[in-house]
Amino acid sequence: MLGGAGGLWWSGRAAARVAHGLRASIVERVAAFDRPALACYGHGDLTMRVTRDVDLVRLWVQSLAIWVRIVVTVVVVLPAFALLDPLLLVIGVATIPLVALANAYFPGRFDAANTSLSEAFGARADAVDDLLSASAAVRGLGGESALVRRHHDRSAVLTDHTMATARISAAWSAVPPAVPRLAIAAGLAIGGTAALHGDLAVGGLVAFTSWMTTLTLAVTIAVDLLSSRGQARVAAARIAEILDTPVSDDDPVDAETPPAGGALVARQVTAVRDARRVLGPVDLRVAPGEFVAVTGPTGSGKTTLTRLLCRLEDPAAGSVSLGGVDLRRVARVELAGRIGLVPQRPLILAGTVADNLRVGRPAELAALRAACEIAVVDGFVASLPDGYDTELGERGATVSGGQGQRLALARGLLGRPDVLILDDVTAAVDAATVAIILARLRAWAPGVALVVISHRPSVLAAADRVIRLAPDGTATAASTATAGGTVTGIGDERSVGVGGFGG
Repeated sequence: MLGGAGGLWWSGRAAARVAHGLRASIVERVAAFDRPALACYGHGDLTMRVTRDVDLVRLWVQSLAIWVRIVVTVVVVLPAFALLDPLLLVIGVATIPLVALANAYFPGRFDAANTSLSEAFGARADAVDDLLSASAAVRGLGGESALVRRHHDRSAVLTDHTMATARISAAWSAVPPAVPRLAIAAGLAIGGTAALHGDLAVGGLVAFTSWMTTLTLAVTIAVDLLSSRGQARVAAARIAEILDTPVSDDDPVDAETPPAGGALVARQVTAVRDARRVLGPVDLRVAPGEFVAVTGPTGSGKTTLTRLLCRLEDPAAGSVSLGGVDLRRVARVELAGRIGLVPQRPLILAGTVADNLRVGRPAELAALRAACEIAVVDGFVASLPDGYDTELGERGATVSGGQGQRLALARGLLGRPDVLILDDVTAAVDAATVAIILARLRAWAPGVALVVISHRPSVLAAADRVIRLAPDGTATAASTATAGGTVTGIGDERSVGVGGFGG
């Protein structure tokens, strides 16, 4: 009893540590994924790998202590048969290779079926994610029914794979335990005859039946554990696939730290999608305190440029550096603190306003208020029932597009990065509010290099320089707005230090 209780306690703690470690490793790895890596997986599929697959591995680890009981049962029962009658020992030992053959036949089939089942779970989870996140956007276009049909189709495929796996599992669970049960029948025939002739006591025959029943129970549990091991092996392979996915932004072995006050420089950078160039070559230099706006038609690569500037992607050609240090030589954590990006469609997390602003970083309430004041979202937060402690709901369901953009801007300001990149974050904000935000940004960060993607004339007019991207993704020219500098070309060193936040 003490051994069983101790084994379950140990295996339970070990399983919890393994599950926690796997989930932490998966989250850390996915957080480092670049665009090509993320394109390999759907959100629902990633969710299944970090939940269902991790749980399957956890359950396998938790069952390890039970193997001790199974081994002890076999080690004790077989010698007991020899004490009763050597022929009964032969019957008991003969069951072992038969059970081994049965267990050798099923695992390969079960693993293949379970792999297909896991993929079907991931596909259905992707359909659920699309149904929940995109149905409102396509409802007026009649697209919701298509999402529902896709969910039903993938659910039907999942059902088929579930039934196929269940059939193999049922056969596997039935055949190996049947072998020792047949051995009980043979033992009763042989032992019963021996008892009739007086060679075996009736008590010995009852003992053989009881011990063989115990052995059958051990074999049945072992088969269940082997089935769980097959599921865990498939789950572990899916987890390993995530952890082994190559990403371009892995930390270098000898990472460097860019010096403070350095310029952000892009030299002849290009981006390629599906063997097609979507950006570049582009040259860009943004000095500390400089406000550079980037504009261009839809599809010219503006958002792609922002991802290159903060190294969410690496350029297909060219380089991006901060303070003369190539971003590929900088550790991810260091880079995240030095270059801040506020995307065009920011993610609002399920949680309070304060949670969304801090995102795990230590920040006093006064700092939150100051950032919200600069982003002109302080009035909105003040109007909420619980202020900064108000729950915003799943994916920011309770905030508008403009409010979400300004909350994301405040989130980006909290880190006080050396470079702040804003990807059209004022698209859903009125012109008067945009003017206030820009004025407060100038006063808040006189030494921060600011890159703003925008089409709005008011933003372009307030910038020190404007870079225009052509439809083919190339930079056509850079011009100075009302900041008082001279018109310069892309990459012209004279553009460094023109104007600044103070104009």
